[in-house]
Amino acid sequence: MSEQNLIPDENAHDHDLYQRALSLLEMRLPIEAAQIAAPLEQRERVPESYLELLARAYFNSAQLGNAERVLRRLIEQSPANGWAHRVLARTLARRNADVEAARYHRIADGFGVA
Repeated sequence: MSEQNLIPDENAHDHDLYQRALSLLEMRLPIEAAQIAAPLEQRERVPESYLELLARAYFNSAQLGNAERVLRRLIEQSPANGWAHRVLARTLARRNADVEAARYHRIADGFGVA
């Protein structure tokens, strides 16, 4: 067996983390989902869906600082993601940053996101 075969497939591991975290979110366990998905954020390139999942977990568990950080990264990576703009606006509003929240609400409105 070659040494290369002993190295776990990072993509498969990441997908497993994603699936486990998604299941926890569906069971309404956002804190646990965030704990499971948190290592995904450390990757240099993270799929949009993984960042969305992590942002949902942080937002739903009221970890607003973490949610804001992930949402800003998501918007930087995918500026046309209207969902991310809307949730960042809601996150900022919950953190009493109403002026900045209004800006992101307008952007989400422009994308037609409810």
